[in-house]
Formats: sequence, C-alpha cells, structure tokens
Amino acid sequence: MKKWLLIALVAVSGFANAAIELGKDYVVMDKPQPVANPKKVEVIEFFSYTCIHCFHLDPLMSAWEKSKPAYVDMRKEQIVWQKPMEGFARFFATMNTTGTAAKLHSQAFKAVMEQKVNLSDPAILKGWLKKQPGVDFNKFMQTYNSFGINSQVARAAQITRTYNIEGTPTIIVNGKYQLLPAEPARLIQVMNELIAKAKAESNIK
Repeated sequence: MKKWLLIALVAVSGFANAAIELGKDYVVMDKPQPVANPKKVEVIEFFSYTCIHCFHLDPLMSAWEKSKPAYVDMRKEQIVWQKPMEGFARFFATMNTTGTAAKLHSQAFKAVMEQKVNLSDPAILKGWLKKQPGVDFNKFMQTYNSFGINSQVARAAQITRTYNIEGTPTIIVNGKYQLLPAEPARLIQVMNELIAKAKAESNIK
C-alpha cells in the first residue's frame, strides 16, 4: 500500500473515533432557519466553483450523497457574494433545471480549478459546453437565459445573505448547526454526527 494512502486511512480512522465538540467542530446558528421538509433532516452545502477547498471536498460529498440515509434531504447552493459570482449561480441553476448536473458538475469543477476556465463568462461557457458529450447545447442555453433562472440567481444571492455565509465550503445541518472548517474527511464525520443529533431532536423516523 502506498505510504500516502496508509496515512490518509489512519487519519480518517482517527476522525471516526473523535467526538465532535461545540465551538470546535460546529456552532449553533444565531438565527436558525426553517427547513423545507420538517419530516427530513436537511443538509445544505454552500460552495463555489472558485473554492479549492470545495473542490477537494466534492468527491467525498458526492460519494456520501449516493449512500445517504433516506431521511436526509441534501442540496448544494452556489454562493453569490457579489455580481461577478452570478454567472456561476446561473450555470449551476441551469444544470439543476436541465438535469445535467451529473454530467457537468464535476467536470465544471475541474475546468475552473485545474484549467482556469471562467465558466461564469457566458461566451467562455458556450465554448466549453459544446465540448461536453451528451449535453443538448441549445436547450441548455435557452434555459440559461430564461426568466426562471433569473429568479434562481436572485434566490442564490438572497439565501447567501440569509444564512450569513462568509466562507466556503459551509455545511448547515437542519437549519441550525453550522460546521466549522476542517479537512474533508473530518467534515463528513462531523456532518454525520450532527445529522444523527438533528434526527433525534426532531423525532424523525
């Protein structure tokens, strides 16, 4: 086994055995937010395609999503702090609306972080999209420029302010618990612990 892999496995094992602590691993939000479905534990990951830490966390979150408990609702939110970030929010909202996130999300992260492709620029995005297999370019761009996506971009800016997101990635559990920065494996472990805590508190079956 490669040395780096052994070290990673030891680290993850250590995280799994470490109890989470208020103030160290997470905080209780000053202004808790209502969840969309009170019968589920809600998890929101606020991220940005320009965030290297989000890029490193994404593979672990994607793997976790595939095996998450049925009582958990999870979604991602591309943050909007300022006008230049609206292009990324528009792109992300269009992927979700057109059902192309599974094909494009990871590839978009790689393009932005590894190849420095500015997918917030519509002209650059068009060139990149045309190279992506299995994507209806015309349908995607028609949706991208629609009124419905305009509304979703405005909503992304609003929810960024409502949750007072100051950094990424920021994970919120059940509108109440905010995870503090940590290595990806530790974030997953803390998130799972807080999901269990929120489930018990809400008497969710």
